[in-house]
Amino acid sequence: MSDTVVAGVTRPVSELQMVWKIIVVGDMNTGKTSIIERYCDRHFIEDRRPTIGIDLKKKNINFENKSIVLNIWDTAGTEKYQYLSQLFYREAMGLFIVYDVTNLNSLQDLHKWMKNIDDFAPSNVVRILIGAKCDMESNRMVSTEEGKLVAKHFGIPFFELSSKNNINVDDAFLKMVSMINEMESVYTIKKNFVILEDKPIVCDIDNPSKCNC
Repeated sequence: MSDTVVAGVTRPVSELQMVWKIIVVGDMNTGKTSIIERYCDRHFIEDRRPTIGIDLKKKNINFENKSIVLNIWDTAGTEKYQYLSQLFYREAMGLFIVYDVTNLNSLQDLHKWMKNIDDFAPSNVVRILIGAKCDMESNRMVSTEEGKLVAKHFGIPFFELSSKNNINVDDAFLKMVSMINEMESVYTIKKNFVILEDKPIVCDIDNPSKCNC
């Protein structure tokens, strides 16, 4: 049985717990690791090295009386490691696509990440666009309105957030969890729904014993 780490305490994962796979993608230095650490560990490290390959953080949550383990995958944003990210798109239930509001190129590269998601992720994966580092107003190169327009173009929710000042981080994850939960509920209903065969009712008046009523 695997373990999960919550606030520094290792606990066994109950068989009754649901496990949801969430992936965070985007260009290098857009703040992906900081977002995950702020949400999972409640802290922010000012200067950190870029992620090499793929890292995993786990967080236990309770949502609508459900015990859920979030497996949150942190991916490197360089071309060198993108093939690894593609492998991890499989069975993903949620994807955060992150750009840096102080880096216009990271916004322009979103089409590349969206194409990878279209090619390798499940068709029903929940997607949320994130504009990171919104605390750095003096260095901003992408306006909030531009971010909203991009999100509208892709038909997905949008959040600007700051890991440093803890702005909208929890809200973004809450939205992700809520959308995955809704998706799971719809899937369960469809899986359990039985379609009755539509047959005409025929009644033989001369021989009531053969009536199908």
